[in-house]
Amino acid sequence: MRAYKKSNLLLLLIGLFASVLLAANNHAHIKSAELVLRDEVWTLDAELDVQLGQSLELALSKGVVLTFLYEFQLTKPMKYWFDDEVLTKRRVMTLNYHALTKQYLLQLEQQQKAFDNLTDAKRELGILREWRLAPHAILEKNQPYQAALKMHLDQTKLPKALQVDALGESDWELITPTFNWWVKESVR
Repeated sequence: MRAYKKSNLLLLLIGLFASVLLAANNHAHIKSAELVLRDEVWTLDAELDVQLGQSLELALSKGVVLTFLYEFQLTKPMKYWFDDEVLTKRRVMTLNYHALTKQYLLQLEQQQKAFDNLTDAKRELGILREWRLAPHAILEKNQPYQAALKMHLDQTKLPKALQVDALGESDWELITPTFNWWVKESVR
């Protein structure tokens, strides 16, 4: 009887600990990314899975604007020296909640989209389509290139009071591992 109570208590504690971790943690990862040639311009298509933790969702519902920074880099590996950086691009997307209209607003440059729920807004936040990067001529024929993509929450864009709270707190960190892949231009 005593062993039964201890094992139930242990299972309950493990369940509580796991639910607290899942509720507090943000996570994001890149599912896929590829360079596509469209109209003589290299464009990037990528799909990410973005999950906001309880702290970020609460801040969002209170009117805090969350700024996400996408960073793309293309390098040419060199045999006996440092890799040659061919291209670096950054893209900023903001997500906020408009209490009056009860909508989530996602903004990229001059375009803004409205969503009725956070799930749809996060799904759209995780889709990059036809991000124009560079002209076709930037890649040399039959030369391999290393492409890298990552995304993170830009904590420097948070209100100053929250920046202090966010320092070193995992509740306020959201960053994808860098997604690397090889690109080879073979058609001219």
